[in-house]
Amino acid sequence: MAKTGDKWEWIVGQTPPPIDPHSKVKHQLVRDYLYKYINVLMANAKMPRLRLTLIDGFAGGGLFTDGDGIAPGSPLVMLQTVREAEAYLNASRTQTPREIDAQYHFVELNPNGFEHLKYTLNGEGYGPRIGKDIALYNRAFESVCSDIIAATAARKAGQRAIFLLDQYSYDDISMPTVRTIFENLQGAEVILTFNVDSLLTFLTDSEQFHSITRRIGLEPYINWKDIARLKANSRWRQIIQRQISHGIWKASGARFMTLFFVTPLGNRPWSYWLVHLSNAYRANDVMKTVHWDNGNSFGHSLESGFFEIGYQANKDVDVTFQNEMDFSEAAPFDAILRESSIDKLKDVLPRMIHQNPNGLAFNDLLCQIANQTNATEKIVKESLHEGVLTRDLQAFIEGGGVRAKGTSIRGTDILVPHRQRSIFLG
Repeated sequence: MAKTGDKWEWIVGQTPPPIDPHSKVKHQLVRDYLYKYINVLMANAKMPRLRLTLIDGFAGGGLFTDGDGIAPGSPLVMLQTVREAEAYLNASRTQTPREIDAQYHFVELNPNGFEHLKYTLNGEGYGPRIGKDIALYNRAFESVCSDIIAATAARKAGQRAIFLLDQYSYDDISMPTVRTIFENLQGAEVILTFNVDSLLTFLTDSEQFHSITRRIGLEPYINWKDIARLKANSRWRQIIQRQISHGIWKASGARFMTLFFVTPLGNRPWSYWLVHLSNAYRANDVMKTVHWDNGNSFGHSLESGFFEIGYQANKDVDVTFQNEMDFSEAAPFDAILRESSIDKLKDVLPRMIHQNPNGLAFNDLLCQIANQTNATEKIVKESLHEGVLTRDLQAFIEGGGVRAKGTSIRGTDILVPHRQRSIFLG
């Protein structure tokens, strides 16, 4: 990621700029997610090859200083993680090695950063691969996005692609560009950073911000006429955040979204959203797992367990005079949030299932709630466990039989409300 100003300036032959703590967190998430992603896709031991394209739209110069040492930038994180994942897949293999056939596209607009990136890749032994499986671009990402999409689409069985768009602010990437990615690549995913704090600090109902939000595709989702009224409310930021988050999801064209906070240091600790967009439920679940695995490094500020993104007038304190809007202080992904989420889902999910008296496939339930919960599939199963034990719910196994435990539910199981108990839940 190339930051404006002097803080993140790369000059060949000079010490790389220092890495921010929250950038280290994001790099760890990319590493963890990519590693899990590869292993999930290669779970079938008979699968010989995975074709994958990795795109870094704000690649930076490739290296940072980290205390007395050197830390890799996101391009090296991608290259190293693929190498490590491939080594793991072949660690105990005696037959034909399994291959991750990856191609990389690294984009860096800053000329000095671009030269330092080439210098770094050569120094790390990747130089001979430049122009082969590594493509470099000294341009703005949006100006080369269509070329990258075309190159990715041209790969045989190779439309699996992860776009890392780690913009510094909020207006370098437009949602129409993201939508174009999903419209043209069947297996695409986007990891996007969005500095919501920066946007909200200056947001006004002015032509300047109408123009900015129009260009990035979010203007229709902001309740402009009420901004002045909302700003009189101490919780106006939380209300408008709901509108923006809903806009990102709808304007992107992606089916699934996770949207959680990165935890930077400083006086305003919940500044950056880290957004993951995909059309595959499994990818959504893997990303949530990574957030839970990294605990205190990420925050969640919607209601625990089950929530609605987007503005809801019936939860606007200025309308109802009730403090029900809970998009406020972010909580870490810890045991407290986990238990709270399970308790909430214990109440919500049986009611959803009882609305489908003929049964609801577990996979369909997961897809229905994916954008409304911080819970992973494992946590959802735990929340159903009590209902299955008490037989308020029954999970019928494909081919015959009934599950004895909620934690053993499988995707094709059909969840059915207990016929006699259903009358008590309406």
